[in-house]
Order: sequence, then C-alpha cells, then structure tokens
Amino acid sequence: MWLFLLVALCSFHVPSNAQKSGPPGPMSSHFVDWLIAHGYEQDAFDRPDVGPNGSFGGKRRSGDTVEKEPVIFIHGSGDTALFTQQPLATGFSRSIQYFLEQNYTESELYATTWGDTWGSGSMLDTYSTIHTCGNLIYLRRFLEAVIGYTGAKKVDIIAHSVGVPLMRKVVKGGTLIGTDGNCTLGPPLGAKVDTFLGIAGPNFGLCVCQLAQTVPAWCNALDGLYPGYTCQDQLWCGYTSGSCKQENYSNLLQKTNDDPNREGDHVYAMWSDVDEVLLNRGMVWGKPTARIPGMNGRWISDRNGHVAMKDLTELRQFEAVVHHSI
Repeated sequence: MWLFLLVALCSFHVPSNAQKSGPPGPMSSHFVDWLIAHGYEQDAFDRPDVGPNGSFGGKRRSGDTVEKEPVIFIHGSGDTALFTQQPLATGFSRSIQYFLEQNYTESELYATTWGDTWGSGSMLDTYSTIHTCGNLIYLRRFLEAVIGYTGAKKVDIIAHSVGVPLMRKVVKGGTLIGTDGNCTLGPPLGAKVDTFLGIAGPNFGLCVCQLAQTVPAWCNALDGLYPGYTCQDQLWCGYTSGSCKQENYSNLLQKTNDDPNREGDHVYAMWSDVDEVLLNRGMVWGKPTARIPGMNGRWISDRNGHVAMKDLTELRQFEAVVHHSI
C-alpha cells in the first residue's frame, strides 16, 4: 500500500492555473541577521541548500514595520516554502503572492522548508526512517523566532497536509516519544495564535497505513500516520457511513487530538472529497481525517486534489485569517 501512495503522490496532475509565478525568496538578510544574533543560526531557517525558494519573509529595511498579524505558512511532506518544481514542491507561492496583493508586506508573511524535499534525492529515505522530533523542534523554534522577531501579540498559521498535525503539536507543546528520540517542545502557544487553518491534514491517520504499522516509516504507530487496525466492530478503515470511537492509533496523533489546548482563537479545516492522497473521501473510521477537534468551521471541496487544496484556495485562506470566515 505504501507503493500505491507514492505512485499517487508522484503522478497526479496539478492544474495549469496553479502554476502562477510567485514572490521571490529567500527570507530577508535583516531577518537572517536577527536569527543569527538571537541563537538561531544553526537552524538555517533560510534553507540555502534548497535555494532561494527555500524560505520567505522578513523586513527588507530596518525601518519596515509589522502592522498586520504575521502569517506563517507551513507546507507538507516533501514540499518547499515556495514553488520549486512540479508536481509536489509548489510551496505557498500562490498564497503568499495573493496576500501581498492584499497589502500584506514581506515582513508579515513567513515560510521555511522543513524536512527533505522531493527534489533533494533523499525523500525516499523516509521509507525506512522519519525525523518527527527533529521536525517538531525545528518548526517550534521557527514559530518562536517569528513571534520574537516581529514582536506580534498574535500570529496566524496556515498549514497543509502533514504540516497540519505537526503544527498542531508544535502549538500545543508538551513532550513526544518519537522514533528519532524523545523531545520536549515547551508550554502551549495557542494564546499566541489568532487563526489556525489546517488544509488536507491527516489528523486521524491514513487508511493506507491500516495494515502497515512499521513499513513505510511514516505509517508507524508511534509518531506516524497509523489509523489503528480496527475500530470497535469495524474492520475496514475506509468505510464512509457511521462512525466509531477511534482508539490505539498513532500515539502522536491520538495525544494531539486528545489534548484540550487549542491551536488558536479561531480554528478551521479544509479538505476535499476527491483528495487522491487522503483517499476514501478523506474518511478514516467514518469521519474526515482532516477534521480538527473543536474547530470553528470547515470547507469541503468536491473538485480539488491534494496539492490543489493548497494552491487553489488562496482566497479562502485569506478570508479565514482576516475575516474569520471560511
């Protein structure tokens, strides 16, 4: 089943109108200098190994101000901060460009590349290992850095795909026993987040992982996307009618979903009934896997694929952040 998912990821078509040119990266030298001066140099949030599209954001001049709530864009597995290559590494270029056109400035929009990218040649290494704690610490420090750099009382977060459950854990904080070691993220930061928008996130796992607890690594039951083997009297994870109480699934996902700390003041989710990665209309044990417990609103597409849910919904992303409407 892991092979099927890889084929799906590598073969789906991105609509031509998703290939909109976006803003140039990387993040500004002003932001990079601040990061170095405040102990973030080793994090390399600018991702020079990816190239100029590996990051975005920051003041261009020391006199630039931050008037709006900063928006932090978090991509999914294998993607990049900005458009790098099709079909998967399209980044958040369209969204950032749209926000710029709505009078946001570069000092109010932030993105970094986390993990391996599909163009790096190392993406298939995730078949045998994942680095959940490493990625969580990286993203937590990036969130803290943006808050510290901008001095903002609150920020907004827009996350896609696997970036959704990772950022939910980053915001909720606490500890994690991961396959790459144990980590402590710190106290909850939900009070610093105004809007949290999760797009096509596998918050309750993926049904393709039902029979694969260890291979590939991202299906594991510790910090992967394992949905559980059964659910009460149900044996098929992808059934779409009714629901059951999901138990004994990924420890990371289960603890994040059970954690009462909120991801922000306003929490929204978007997903598609025809998502070729989430499959089964995005259902896991009778409920949408992209649903976020306690969310304030949702929007469901009947036409967008997995990447298009990110690339073709910039207006809805803007509405969620600015008007708290989706």
